[in-house]
Amino acid sequence: MPLTFAHFLEQARKERDLTQQEMLELLLEADPTLSKLDLTTFSRWERGVTTPKLAKQLLIARIMGADVAPLIDPEAKAPIKKINNFEQVRSRTLNPYSSDSNKFTTYHYESLTDEPELCHKLKAFHVDYLGMNIGLSDFQNRHLMLEIFVDEFGKLVGHLLYGYLETSALPSQCVPDKLSECHFILPQEDQYTNLTMYIISAYSSLASPRMAIILMILDMLRQNINIKDLQVNCHDQEGYSLYESNSDCELINKGESLPFGGVKVYGKHFRYVRIKANAESILASKVVSDIVPFTSEYIQSLLDNHS
Repeated sequence: MPLTFAHFLEQARKERDLTQQEMLELLLEADPTLSKLDLTTFSRWERGVTTPKLAKQLLIARIMGADVAPLIDPEAKAPIKKINNFEQVRSRTLNPYSSDSNKFTTYHYESLTDEPELCHKLKAFHVDYLGMNIGLSDFQNRHLMLEIFVDEFGKLVGHLLYGYLETSALPSQCVPDKLSECHFILPQEDQYTNLTMYIISAYSSLASPRMAIILMILDMLRQNINIKDLQVNCHDQEGYSLYESNSDCELINKGESLPFGGVKVYGKHFRYVRIKANAESILASKVVSDIVPFTSEYIQSLLDNHS
């Protein structure tokens, strides 16, 4: 049974030996979206008279440095349309010539400086498939991170390319188109820095690595309380629809226009679109409520079953 927000709020405040006014001031200073919060509302929340939306509960938990999992009900049910959309993203067949029962191994890279073969494969994906203007040197950007999935024959079957940026340093909250202009940082460099997690691309033709990518993204959002938002280059309709219908997101950039296929937005087709989504709204989505509280366990189980 999930922890009630009223109990969490009282517990978090007393553990830090704060008065309601002191905790209110802490929250107001921490995030501008809480600017209208007053002492009366805070008191009503703590007494359980009223309860804010789950996304706001998770925002407050993350501000207080607490795990969001106890506040999420893993038995919450999402609308069937959203469930079907998630299942299509997670399990649809993209390569009918490859069995998803094949074993795979995942590798983590925090630098691609000495990985020319991987850089060439990533360049082909981004230039030929997404139509992005990216050169080989862009993939050697300091602290640009990569998760790859390799099958039992050594063939690349999926990847997740991402990095962390200081939110306050982004021009107009937009990520530059050129990776070389992105100043990626390691999260532990400053534990009080608000971060934007930028997912340059994520892809797998097989369902199991695709599910692992989803789990990894959710786990990183859950574990790192400094991630304020996510910016993602979506290159298929299902992926875009998943974010658009399940999170507080906005469209901030579009790739090359297409006559058909890709991602359709406002009646036009694009090779990819970049969206910005609030971290708490993603974690609060009912379509992943049965996953978020157990992300680490699910990742380990999935990797164990395919290793």
